[in-house]
Amino acid sequence: MMGATGVLLAVVCLAVGAGATPLAPKSEHYTRVEGADATCHGADLHHAGTTDIDKLKELCSRNEACVGFNSRGMLKQDASIGCQDNDLSDGAELYLRADESAAADQIGVVPLPISASQGTTAASLATQFAFTTKTTSDDVREFMGTVAADYLRLMMTHKSKAGNSTSGLTGMDILVESTNLNLSLSTDESYKLSIPSSGVATLSAATVFGARHGLETFSQLVNFDLESGRYVIANTPIEIADRPRFAHRGTMLDTSRHYHSLATIKRFIRSLSYAKLNVFHWHIVDDQSFPLNLNTLPNLVKGAFSSQEIYTAEDVAHIVAYAKLHGVRVIPEFDTPGHATSWCTGHPEICPSASCRGPLNPATNATFDVIGKLISECKTLFTDEYFHLGGDEVHASCWNSTASIASWMKEKGFSTEDAYKYFVAITHATARSLGRKSIHWEEVFNHFGGELDKDTIFQVWLSHSTAAKIVADGYHCILSNANAWYLDYMTTVWQQVYANDPVMGISDPAQQKLILGGETCMWSETVDDSDLFNTVWPRA
Repeated sequence: MMGATGVLLAVVCLAVGAGATPLAPKSEHYTRVEGADATCHGADLHHAGTTDIDKLKELCSRNEACVGFNSRGMLKQDASIGCQDNDLSDGAELYLRADESAAADQIGVVPLPISASQGTTAASLATQFAFTTKTTSDDVREFMGTVAADYLRLMMTHKSKAGNSTSGLTGMDILVESTNLNLSLSTDESYKLSIPSSGVATLSAATVFGARHGLETFSQLVNFDLESGRYVIANTPIEIADRPRFAHRGTMLDTSRHYHSLATIKRFIRSLSYAKLNVFHWHIVDDQSFPLNLNTLPNLVKGAFSSQEIYTAEDVAHIVAYAKLHGVRVIPEFDTPGHATSWCTGHPEICPSASCRGPLNPATNATFDVIGKLISECKTLFTDEYFHLGGDEVHASCWNSTASIASWMKEKGFSTEDAYKYFVAITHATARSLGRKSIHWEEVFNHFGGELDKDTIFQVWLSHSTAAKIVADGYHCILSNANAWYLDYMTTVWQQVYANDPVMGISDPAQQKLILGGETCMWSETVDDSDLFNTVWPRA
């Protein structure tokens, strides 16, 4: 397969991408079994969190281990294992996947789109095949012109045979409805792609970002035919309609444990776009290093590994612009109060002591002055409305053992739990006052429940089951449960990654909508530029 996918043919693993939902399953691909025959066809896989039959077909089709489901919402695995959920005396029905050959007409696009149809005619691309953006907006024309030129380079990697072919597909018209080039959580990324056997293909989308996904899909359909020396698309005419199942589809990269070069970060972002993932969660700093050079806080970068292993404000601006061109949001994470001992190198006054450096000191205003300045400057560098403020793994022994902090807690009547809550509340309020909404790791919800603003997002990593509690309390949630989506867990096989459904265990449709999506996480204790990509892909 030619085009942009390269070695990323297995990117269905994070089943939350634009078009991560497979082809809309056709009714003939499932056999409905009623009554006694429905009692023992496969062991329980897991409850899908819905009883909607079309949704269950969609979920089962996305999971390789799934052989069918019952009308109670239980997905089933290998029939030879036996059946546990077999009390169907109330008239429940079982739906079994038909023979694989029945679905052989599924189209060769990764991730599979929401719906697609195709014919039987191979269409060649004319030698002068070209993309044309039909718009009155110069900004849209420039954006799509840059993206389209990039895809032409990615698709046309071989020289065609001599001659000037004008038959077959002569080009593609790209129609973009909106002139808004802002990329956010609410951006419409849907598209429709129509590819005839000859003439001009049509790509229509609400936004440039949906159109970009359409070009990615098109690039995957283009193959080089060695015999004719032409680029061809098999099985035209083709009609595709696609949209994301989830709004937040990302991968986190840690640049503190090991420094990753700008070139590597850009390549990483480009790889996300091939899978139609749309979030680069940048875990910039941690205990090990503080590689970000800030104009208003120049001492913080003293916590970097070296003066060469840093990111300047200009670097960040370049990364954010590059990511946007690839349809990817950049969400920075500044984890506090834990995971922040690298801050102490340049600002020792915000840490408990020289010998006990973390978590950050909640008893001095200096700590919150530094955090306020950091957010204030970074909101001009990172344009996304969300900042990730961490809040995980806060081990407060240094607070108890540092006399000034212990005295402060006693004066306020605080336990270490109260001091933790106090710290999170201030940093959260600071971000809001500066126009940014907050994302926090799961522990903040576990400790404080529903005490933060309802537009707060919690990211689950400890237990998938916490997601259900978060959305039941009316909050939005991002899933990153470590047992499936932590990429540094090298014993996690791709089947576990693929089967991890963000809405598993959540049956209320309104609560399911509060699951924004998910992220795989690439912590960098054991990876650097040399082995990053073969660790991330294809599982991400």
